[in-house]
Parts: sequence; C-alpha cells; structure tokens
Amino acid sequence: MESNKDGQIVDVRLQSTIRHVGQAADKHELEASGTLIEKAGKTYLRFVEDLNGEQVRTMVKLEEGDALIMRNGAVQMRLPFSLDEMRPGTYGNGPATFDLLVKTTKLEVGADKFTAHYELHAEGALLGRHELTITYTEGQK
Repeated sequence: MESNKDGQIVDVRLQSTIRHVGQAADKHELEASGTLIEKAGKTYLRFVEDLNGEQVRTMVKLEEGDALIMRNGAVQMRLPFSLDEMRPGTYGNGPATFDLLVKTTKLEVGADKFTAHYELHAEGALLGRHELTITYTEGQK
C-alpha cells in the first residue's frame, strides 16, 4: 500500500444494516478515501464522510477483540466494542448527547476488513441491532 508520513492511503467502503425495534431494516453504504495508521502497535483507520453537507470525521481503532469508533463533527459518537460485553458509549447530534450501552455480538478485525455486530441500549431498552462492515484497500493517488 502507498504510504505517506501520516499513514497508508486507503479506499474505505462502509456497509451497515440497522434494525430498529419494530421497524424494517435500514441499509447504508458509504465510500470514502482514508488513512490507515500504525501507531504504538495499534492500527487506526481515519476517514471523513459528508452527512447532509456537513463533515463527520471518523476514527476506528482496530484491535483483535477490542475496537472503538469515534465520530466528530455534525455527529458526535463513541462506540466501544468488546465481544460479549456491555460497554458504555455516547451519541450526540447537535446540543443533545445520549448515553448508550453497546453489546457486541460479533467482532472481527482483519488486515483489510472490520466487522462488528452489536446492539445499542439506552435507559434499559434495546434501541436496535446493527451490522457494520468496513473494508479498506490500497487507495488511489
């Protein structure tokens, strides 16, 4: 993969399926250019997405058995993933921020792919089930 001082340039493809309680599945797909960074023995994937004309900076910390997604900008989000554990997270859109619990049911971290299946809970209730796959391959100049 091509490298620069900030890491390897990669093409990112994100696919997610969200099943909110009592609703049909909602599928999303995103393609972006990103950077894969190795730092202190950990791998980080960074990319920027456009959300209704506003930027959201996303950073994914990729470790076997433990991962973290942080989003900043139009959306503020922190989702920690640890297989078969409930971990505290947050979601914010504008001035409101909500505390969440993230229960990870599947977590796979590979050399070019990240997959997480998880449930989001708030105030003791299940909000929805999510399936997320992010693939990253050598980027174009």
